[in-house]
Amino acid sequence: MIGIDIVSISSFQKKISKNLFLQKIFTENEISYAKKKKNSIQTLAGIFAAKEAITKAMNLNLSYILRKRIEILHSESGNLYYKVCKNIFKKGLSISHDGDLAVGICYNDFSFVKDLQIDISLGKRKNDTNKSDYGRIAFLGGSKGMAGSIYMSSMAALRSGAGLVYTICPKSISNILQIKSIENIIKEISCDNFSYSETILAEIIRAIYKINVLCIGPGMGNGDNLQVLISKIISYFEGNILIDADGLNAIAKDIDILKIKNNMVLTPHMMEFSRLTKLSIDNINKNKQEIAINFAKKYKQVLVLKGNKTLVTDGDNLYINNTGNPGMATAGSGDVLSGIISALLYRLNPFEAAKLGVFIHGLAGDIASKKMSEESLIASDIIDNIHEVFKIFRSKHV
Repeated sequence: MIGIDIVSISSFQKKISKNLFLQKIFTENEISYAKKKKNSIQTLAGIFAAKEAITKAMNLNLSYILRKRIEILHSESGNLYYKVCKNIFKKGLSISHDGDLAVGICYNDFSFVKDLQIDISLGKRKNDTNKSDYGRIAFLGGSKGMAGSIYMSSMAALRSGAGLVYTICPKSISNILQIKSIENIIKEISCDNFSYSETILAEIIRAIYKINVLCIGPGMGNGDNLQVLISKIISYFEGNILIDADGLNAIAKDIDILKIKNNMVLTPHMMEFSRLTKLSIDNINKNKQEIAINFAKKYKQVLVLKGNKTLVTDGDNLYINNTGNPGMATAGSGDVLSGIISALLYRLNPFEAAKLGVFIHGLAGDIASKKMSEESLIASDIIDNIHEVFKIFRSKHV
């Protein structure tokens, strides 16, 4: 992406004389550099234009300037470079002046995205369309202390094109989610945490009426007989289902639940897959691909085995994902993935939705790491960069 900003130097000069503007916007290094120049106002205006251009190219918000997270620097040889948080970018920025104007241009080069490596098209969104055309996606989960999991799954689904998103949660965290959530719909169940009872089951069945896709598990906890509750929901629900996190841990107590419905998407990390297969992680790693394929084939499910080079298999086909980075080993990253795949499950078959979902998730994480660094990357940064992936994806898939 290219970001361009033009600043009137005369107008800028009026700004820096008011309200400590200089100290609020510029770092000590930037001010020191400008003071050494013949026309320090012109230099500062150029630096300011560069900061604005960077925010546009990287799709950052104004806080990055106000909190001095962006710094324009010069090497001893005079070469221009910049920092965003702790990330250093040595190319792609220029500052120029013309009369009363200072111009900053930033080219944010995502050249690490060499090829989409994916052959799935979502099709073009029609002009005459409405939210129902992109699915009613519901997330069943959350518990005391774990409101964030289901919130992030829901937000990731919205960012991935879902038309309507429903968050079905215990009453104990409903108020928290009502405050946090603006775009999605909250449906509360009369319990502190999910467990099996006829009352809780009946309320959930009512809540998922007319839902197209159901994600079970994010932050759900380990309530009494949770596996029984999940098995009855699976038996009732006719749409596509994704099971993650605590939903998988509950099913591990009764693996025959997976025989109720075919082609569900299961998204375990290695420890959860170990519980499902009753194999040690060491044994799985010795022959991971074959074990994953055989598991998917045996239970007729789509398996997403998360980790470095995430595997997606339906027992016949195998996709090995090449996007993603170590910075994504952070709390909530898996919840984001569940949200992305769940949104896609309304528009694609389960294997294609899982395949495209892990690709988008990994690439959003790669873009976020370029902006934030691997060390500083958190799950919400992945959500904040999903749109960048769709822009790249749309540019190559009409």
